[in-house]
Amino acid sequence: MQDLLQPDQRDAMCEETIKAMLDCLIPGDTTGWPAAGQHGLSERFLELLDSLFEQADKYLEIMIAELPDDFSALSTERQTACLSSIESTQPDAFEAVLKACYSAYYTDPHIRQILEKKTGYEARPPQPEGYHLPPFDESLLEPVRARGPIWRKVP
Repeated sequence: MQDLLQPDQRDAMCEETIKAMLDCLIPGDTTGWPAAGQHGLSERFLELLDSLFEQADKYLEIMIAELPDDFSALSTERQTACLSSIESTQPDAFEAVLKACYSAYYTDPHIRQILEKKTGYEARPPQPEGYHLPPFDESLLEPVRARGPIWRKVP
């Protein structure tokens, strides 16, 4: 069995299929979002797939085996249909690949910069820096305090 997670075990066609698969899962658009495969996330995707899932090699092998050899040359509609079929017949493999693809995409520094630019929010983990919050307004608790307890005391 070939370990497709290892670069020396993949041929050019397999590389193109992975890239096309990522592009189909996150296609990008004309507003500045790049497609996942075209953005060069194949290696990061494979690293995350391997680290997140015990059966990563099996899942990737299933995906590659189920896709037609000319997958990268198919129209977007046909690629989507192929992936939808795999989603129905091999849900575990599809879910693993999708999660690794999303993880690779949304943790990429360039994608996070785009996200920050488009939303105005810092695209970073909330910890350890945290986010600035306004001081807590104690008056918000007044209605709760005025209502009194709404539970029974345990003896």
